[in-house]
Amino acid sequence: MKTSENKIPAKNRPWYRLDTSAKIYPALESPENTNVFRFSMTLNEDIDEALLLKAMNAVRPRFPYFHVRLRTGFFWHYLEQNDNPLILWPESPFPCERLYSLYNNDFLYRVRVYRKRIAVEFFHILTDGSGGMEYLKTLVAQYLLMQGKLSTFPEGIINPADTPDPREYEDAFMRVLEIEKDRIKGIPRQRTLFQPDPVFKIRGKLLPLGVFQIINGTVSVAELKDIAKKHGLTVTELLAALYVEALLHVQFRQQPNPRKYRPVGMEIPVNMRTLYPIPAMGNFALFVVPRFDPRIITDFADIAEILKSYMKQHICKEHLLSMAIDNCALSENLFIRHTPVFIKDLVIRYLSQTQGHAQFSGTISNLGAVRLPQEMEEQVADMAFMLGPPTQTLTSCAVLGYKDEIRINFGRVSKDTPVERHLFRRLVELGAHVRLTSN
Repeated sequence: MKTSENKIPAKNRPWYRLDTSAKIYPALESPENTNVFRFSMTLNEDIDEALLLKAMNAVRPRFPYFHVRLRTGFFWHYLEQNDNPLILWPESPFPCERLYSLYNNDFLYRVRVYRKRIAVEFFHILTDGSGGMEYLKTLVAQYLLMQGKLSTFPEGIINPADTPDPREYEDAFMRVLEIEKDRIKGIPRQRTLFQPDPVFKIRGKLLPLGVFQIINGTVSVAELKDIAKKHGLTVTELLAALYVEALLHVQFRQQPNPRKYRPVGMEIPVNMRTLYPIPAMGNFALFVVPRFDPRIITDFADIAEILKSYMKQHICKEHLLSMAIDNCALSENLFIRHTPVFIKDLVIRYLSQTQGHAQFSGTISNLGAVRLPQEMEEQVADMAFMLGPPTQTLTSCAVLGYKDEIRINFGRVSKDTPVERHLFRRLVELGAHVRLTSN
């Protein structure tokens, strides 16, 4: 473990409000629910750890909203500037472990290194997948520049020499409401997250606490797109449909009585930056949860048709804006705002356990194709994306495309692998060549 040598001088210790999505995470974080996700880049050569630590310090001023500690006020949690030395961590056998502030100098993210690989693990309170990836791009670009592999800082990557844009750390959802203030009154409320009937959950023997298993499947982009096109689906929809099919098969095996079948709900995050070009570096994603009734599904075509129709109706500005309105209205409610934070945390935990997590059977998050400037791409051999331990669903799936391949990372906290086995076997049956690896 390496630390930076000096603290950044503190002046007035600036602080930041939690964004609309981040407000739930202090209440939900625990040894079982780490709410940590991870990105990594594998370079062509072994990492010089001392130089990487210098690169971390060089980019630090450009991301002040990431170099913070979590504080608790009377009404809300908030983020305060953290001037402690940065730490460079060695790799762990199990990614996305809990971030203990005592051991991490109060930082809410950590950088790990192993041979040629640089990995960054973020507590979700700081950012989402898009924001985390932008930080990793900048860090790796700075490291390569200091190493002499790049002659200049590449275009299209956040430059450490630039001044942070205030829009990067504002609440992007509140900004959306400001942008759409003339439309809001005409938007009907469509939020259907909390439904009365809970969904199917996989049952199985759990791994010991802290053990997190990853199975990665690498597939050609061209092959996967060709298979998706044959079924009239996008790549995300294809993988989500196969995930649902796997869960249905598990339910049929675990529940012999058809009268006790429960719907399968699939959580699919949606990056709001594709609809609103706001340079947000915090959380700026919503999610949709299509549901599938096993009593009316006969084959994969049924799943594909239900999913395709659902996504067409719900991945649109009107529906997502309605969700944003509800989220912001809840956090801005006068009664809630003036309720002590310890009561808020108790209510959030209760609703999450009884309503929130009860609505989905699995999660699939597709970051899409990640593109780097050519001079960086020549130095970065591989990339990966992982979600944290899925204690409520036992499995989750993170997807990322780089160069001409797509990486499908399944994480699990159960001993058995029925979902992964089914999905990758079905991809092979559909014509894909799948290369599997595991931690």
